Amino acid sequence: MDLDSDCCDNSQDCSMVDVQDYEDMGLKMLYNTNSVLQKIANLYAERLMSDVTLVVGENRYPAHRIILCASSDVFQVMLMNATWREFGDAVITLQEEEKCQDVFPQFLRYMYVGKMTISVDTAVYILKLADKYNIHDLVQICIDYMKRHVNKATEKGHFVEWLHNALLICPGRKDLITLLENYLKWNLERIVAYPGWEQLSLGLMNWLLQQNDLVVRSEFRLYELVECWFCYQKKQIEERTDMRDQDREGAIDKLINGVLVHIRFAMMSLPQLANVLMSGASLRMLKEFYVARVADGMNFHSRHLEIVNAIRQSETGELFFTPRLYTSDLWSLEIAVNYFHKVEKYSSVASVFFSPTNFSDVDEESNGWDVEFFPLGVRYKPAQLIGIYSAATNREIPESIIRTVRLRITSQSAMRTERRYMIGVLICGMMNDEEYVRNCHVRMAYFSNDQRVLNIDNLIPFEELQLGARKFSQYMVGVEQNTIKIKVVIVPLNRFSNVFTPLLE
Repeated sequence: MDLDSDCCDNSQDCSMVDVQDYEDMGLKMLYNTNSVLQKIANLYAERLMSDVTLVVGENRYPAHRIILCASSDVFQVMLMNATWREFGDAVITLQEEEKCQDVFPQFLRYMYVGKMTISVDTAVYILKLADKYNIHDLVQICIDYMKRHVNKATEKGHFVEWLHNALLICPGRKDLITLLENYLKWNLERIVAYPGWEQLSLGLMNWLLQQNDLVVRSEFRLYELVECWFCYQKKQIEERTDMRDQDREGAIDKLINGVLVHIRFAMMSLPQLANVLMSGASLRMLKEFYVARVADGMNFHSRHLEIVNAIRQSETGELFFTPRLYTSDLWSLEIAVNYFHKVEKYSSVASVFFSPTNFSDVDEESNGWDVEFFPLGVRYKPAQLIGIYSAATNREIPESIIRTVRLRITSQSAMRTERRYMIGVLICGMMNDEEYVRNCHVRMAYFSNDQRVLNIDNLIPFEELQLGARKFSQYMVGVEQNTIKIKVVIVPLNRFSNVFTPLLE
């Protein structure tokens, strides 16, 4: 069997003859399930007593109406309802796309035996067939498989195909859709390392660039990726022979005004803005666009507040001055707790981190942060509250234990004015023997002289990191899967930042 494949079995695992005693009734229940299933499988394998032939592409598949109808609501209506064109036909032609034709034999066999070999190469096409013919248990099997193999699908260049088809086939399955959306936002650098990501649709790229919790090295890095995507999409449009020149121009204009406008040039440094003008000049049609957007970014750095406010009020300027979760060393800190089996309860891992107070190159001020990670709970030791005026007011404070996975962030310096920050905590995990960002916690926090500490709790389910559950936890990473790894991102917000982002339509 292919190492990337799973054998999905929807039948009960019974021995050849299993006997269950009902002593109080004097009865015995006999099971011979596997033998019966084998007889049904023989009908498929040997094409015995078939009463209908399914034509799919250039292939013909003898089948049995009773099996098709018992497995599929669609086949039941098609074959048993007299108002349908196929009713009574001995030969029925099914219109399937080419890749669905390739997996149709496995799909048909599943209806007889309840077993199927599925891989990252075939999962989405089996899902298409299962959804089209209303085989609900197979739909669920495909969805469960896809949720467990996103990393492997990404490595083989199937991620975009999975996401596009999931949105089309099962938009109501929020568990799968949300997992794929989050994977796209939090693992973009991993996705773009493999082929196929440039095929991301205009609508999805539009949505992605409006997300504040998009994890990327820097806004300039995102600009580089989007420009690669734009060039690929532009070439695809130009090579279409079914479009007029005017329609091509309109389609390319949609790429610019529907996607490129969502790059947040104000979140780039002045040297990066200069690089945009130099690199963007290679695309002449974008030169005017880039010059205008870079000017908007420079106005932000120069603090031309009236101009900035006007940009903020424009249709596409709402998120222009809002940072994302940037993972460059300037804005982030990685914490790895190695040899986790040796970590004592309630212990912590402490780090120090310095980040700029704003995105403007005019100021070079930075703020220091004490970052403390508690992976196995927090304990407050017993203490005594001393009365000011007499010993009679002294009070004992008992020990307190909080069962949580906590991150504590403390501002080292007193802030003259209240400042607002976006804090992101990326939680790493393992899937298909590869590390990825499994979860992301985002907080909008205010820091001031009076408020210098932020606690973020429940980063990881507490019980999952306890001794008995650790070896099964998907949060354990590394070669030995004995490390907890997180990345902390601290980016400053400004008066023009908008922390609300649109949902995917």
